[in-house]
Amino acid sequence: MNLTFLGHSAIKFDVEGLCIYVDPYLQPPVDRDKLAKGDLVLYSHGHFDHGVHLAGELYQRWQCKFAGPKPLINWMMRKFRKKIPPENFIVINQGETINFKGLEISAVPASHPMNRLGKTIMALFARSKAPGKPVVGYYFAGIYHAGATIYSPLIAEALKGKHVHTACLQIGGKYATGSPADALRIAHDIKAERIVPMHWQPLKDQVFFRYQASDLINLASAENSKVAINALAIGQELNLDGSLDESQVRHGLLAK
Repeated sequence: MNLTFLGHSAIKFDVEGLCIYVDPYLQPPVDRDKLAKGDLVLYSHGHFDHGVHLAGELYQRWQCKFAGPKPLINWMMRKFRKKIPPENFIVINQGETINFKGLEISAVPASHPMNRLGKTIMALFARSKAPGKPVVGYYFAGIYHAGATIYSPLIAEALKGKHVHTACLQIGGKYATGSPADALRIAHDIKAERIVPMHWQPLKDQVFFRYQASDLINLASAENSKVAINALAIGQELNLDGSLDESQVRHGLLAK
């Protein structure tokens, strides 16, 4: 079992013989031609920086399935009706669980209260009217990917009784996404063993975030937190025994 960080909130998971991508906003330096064939793509919501506009291209490459909240899936079925067969879409709403080839995947509530500045940014860079709400995170095989959220007690409530060894959490602290303090609080609530920080790197020249991975590391140290922080470079693979595969950065998934 491992994961590969692909920048922003895009993460590839190799779990139980399946290749699953969550929010694959795939931009340079990631080389799409070098990515493994996906079995399933999970979308948390439709904002441009979570990759929904790449669905047509990804289907041509992988012949994969796509899952997400009902309003987003309905939009995708219209948008990509000439490219993706309707049977390749799966609806999963907050609080629901699907079984995909033997893997149980649950949709976890998220809180993504976009303010006026965030809406302006979306209007400037979005290429469509893909719905930005509702937003969900995902839980499967001990992994929680938060999608896009600030702190919410509903997250721990949804994950109560579930073992979370790895939590992929936003730390950028702008555009209605969590800060390092939010991420650490969520991790403690859900008893996560490690955090993989995401959603903090600049997206466009005008879109910067408030915090970086070093801020989360410093906060965890200051609070004497027992949660491990695995801050990854783009293209870096994390084996979920905690080891890092540096060769993925040097020779693997990045364009030269």
